[in-house]
Amino acid sequence: MTPYDLDVLGQEPRPYFTARILGDQVEIEGTTDCVIGEKLPGSAPERPDGLFVEWHWDGRRLVVRNDFYGFSPLFYSCYGNAIRISPSLEQALSPDMPRDLDYAALSVILRMGHPVGDDTPFRYMRALPPGSTLIWEQGRLEIDSPKLPIRTGPYARIAFDDAADQFAHLFDQAIRKRLPKDEKIVFPLSGGRDSRHLLFALEANGVKPQSCVTLEYRPPATNEDARIAGLIAAEMKIDHHVLEKAPSWFQAVLKEAHLSNFCGGSHAWILPLAAYLKGRTSTLYDGLAGSVLSGGFMTDERKLKLYREQRLEELALILFNETGNEGFNNTVLRASFRQKISMKIAVERIVKELQRHVEATNPMLSFIFWNRTRRGVSQIPLAIMAHIPAVHCPYLDRDVYDFLTSVEPSYFLGNRLHDEAIRRAYPNYAHLPYEDSSKKADYQKKDYVYFSESINELWGYLLNHSLRSFGILRKSYIYPRVIYDLLKRNNHMPWYLIKTVFCLELGKIWHDGWEGQQRSS
Repeated sequence: MTPYDLDVLGQEPRPYFTARILGDQVEIEGTTDCVIGEKLPGSAPERPDGLFVEWHWDGRRLVVRNDFYGFSPLFYSCYGNAIRISPSLEQALSPDMPRDLDYAALSVILRMGHPVGDDTPFRYMRALPPGSTLIWEQGRLEIDSPKLPIRTGPYARIAFDDAADQFAHLFDQAIRKRLPKDEKIVFPLSGGRDSRHLLFALEANGVKPQSCVTLEYRPPATNEDARIAGLIAAEMKIDHHVLEKAPSWFQAVLKEAHLSNFCGGSHAWILPLAAYLKGRTSTLYDGLAGSVLSGGFMTDERKLKLYREQRLEELALILFNETGNEGFNNTVLRASFRQKISMKIAVERIVKELQRHVEATNPMLSFIFWNRTRRGVSQIPLAIMAHIPAVHCPYLDRDVYDFLTSVEPSYFLGNRLHDEAIRRAYPNYAHLPYEDSSKKADYQKKDYVYFSESINELWGYLLNHSLRSFGILRKSYIYPRVIYDLLKRNNHMPWYLIKTVFCLELGKIWHDGWEGQQRSS
């Protein structure tokens, strides 16, 4: 196994900017000019391609812009005569602004595992909408946000074979727009489709990474991912390294909550890869949105039927039940807090978001892309991996997106469109297998030890962090539950650990802000 150190993550503070009016003066803090990511050369100035966020303060006016998709995180809080912005949620929390929780947003986050729309856990903080221009001047805030570029109308009339050829062509074109500026590339490779398509397309355009790296998943895992990735790397004559899972599942979960801006909640497994890549690669190629746009991820005929018939409350309940988070909410959350994030409130919030996509050609794809992918999964390459100088997500290429959102959904079933596009474009690699996701792993003795250690760490964490002031978790439940698991001989992954850490770390941020406001008042 190849070594790494999780402590290297989150060391550098993320940039921020604050402006507040004090009498006739404007007091400022932070970075006045900032560009994160890049606009791709050759794209239209009014609708630039690429993933970026930028801001400029000229002494009177703050102007903030972001990319077409709004995938690059940018949070803003505006209250009274002050504004604060940052790609980090915690950096965007001003010490002198209220930190009231947004219970409607949390009702969805604690069920879906990610925010929807531009929500954050805090009432006075929002994510900048896609393709927006934010202007703050003399205490006045204006945000010019175009309508979401949702594809509407009938599906494109294109034969399956032609669709596969067009997908392959457009993806190759997307890679050509995003060729690296140097040869220092370590490529994350899995056993699935998205990453191998990226790797094959890079080679076809004369780029071969120095090495490939695959991360072992947390237990129980078959290690099929690493095996298939090894076959691909060997066939392409590229060095291949395998990373072991995080040494402490608890510490990974704790760190991930902050790195993903309290928008993810399930990305702790990726931290060893993020730590390993730091300083080793200048460019990251990530398959963000690949399985959603080309594989029909989380979409089936039942959901599409409910969408077509606009039975959105039924659809909302299906989406909530799929995540399996309601058991935690009903068991671990305090009754007073649970009332504030009730299922009724959650359904109302998500139905409002579902309605934005009713007219989409493929409404389920559109909803997932603009919410789960944009607000949750995007945190991996664009927040957790933010230390890498150049991050490219070619499946978000404008032409690729426009084409795939127009294709008949049946073409995606079983990944057949993506499989055929890869096979046709790279016939020399057509014999390489894909990871068999149907294989299941059994817990080994070392896996029980791994999770027992995480429960022990959680117990120490609970003892050091009082639950009294946070008002979110039931101390009468979580303490006995952790003690019970500590006494067990064989522990599986503790189902309550991720959400418990999320709630307590969020509660600390809320409580620290409340105490700070009390001291300053």
